[in-house]
Amino acid sequence: MLTFRIAMILPVRFGAIMSQSIYHRTQLYGIMLNALSALSFYFATFFVRLGSIYNPDLGSELFAFVRYLLGLFFSIYLFRNAGLAFRWKVPMPVYLRAIFNTLALLFFYESVSRGEAATANVLNMTYPAFVAILAIPIFREIPDRRMLLVLGFSLSGIALYVLYPLYSTGTISTADLWGIGSGLLAAVAILSLRGAAMQARAEEILLWMFAVGTVATLPLAIVSLRELQAPSGLFVLASASLGVAGQWFLTRSYAYLSATAGSIVSSLRIPIALVAGFFLLQEIPGVSGILGASLIFAGNLFLALFRRSEKKE
Repeated sequence: MLTFRIAMILPVRFGAIMSQSIYHRTQLYGIMLNALSALSFYFATFFVRLGSIYNPDLGSELFAFVRYLLGLFFSIYLFRNAGLAFRWKVPMPVYLRAIFNTLALLFFYESVSRGEAATANVLNMTYPAFVAILAIPIFREIPDRRMLLVLGFSLSGIALYVLYPLYSTGTISTADLWGIGSGLLAAVAILSLRGAAMQARAEEILLWMFAVGTVATLPLAIVSLRELQAPSGLFVLASASLGVAGQWFLTRSYAYLSATAGSIVSSLRIPIALVAGFFLLQEIPGVSGILGASLIFAGNLFLALFRRSEKKE
């Protein structure tokens, strides 16, 4: 009788162990994809910075245009592969997502070309804090005390980046303002994505995002298109390829990760930017820069974790 019970229990336990093992492997795969997206997004800006150093005529608008154009071809492939029917009239949030994503990228790349790639990446990663702030009037999401404390962390980090140079030198870096602007615009794009995802497929959202970005950036980039024929044009192509790859890695990762885990792993772009910037671009952050980045990074982590606990409640 005992042998019979053991024979009945063992397959069940073995199946549970196997399913748990598969779950952990798929989650690990999702983490790897998300981490690759963070690396890709950073190195896309790395080549923007290199291109700006070696050839000042390579405008940030050219980098944005080629990224959107390459992404357009990729999104058309995804759209057709999904078997979707194209429609000219899409829900308003899809348009808003495309418009504000384009503006955010233009501001972001302008920040990189004018200043340090590391600082631009850190300031761009302030968008989770701006999402939480803008959600108050837009979605009536009233933050509790914990959330206000976390927002205080993030805003203190931003203040250290912007106000400390003002205190020490009497001037504010225009590159930093472009970077903060990119974070704010990216937050509006993320909020628009909430509504867009409820009314359209991901392939359609990506198609419109890259199409609007291509059309909007072409007039800005047209004067510097000839620079693509120069050797430094390889920087533009490398940046665009990494930007599109990062978008694909990010999209695929959320098939295996929760939104909370994805947000946490995506925030790794902050330490990646600081370390890679130090070793590859000789961008040496001051004490205020390291402290500011740490506060923003911590704020992003706690924002993701607190959102998860709120959903469970």
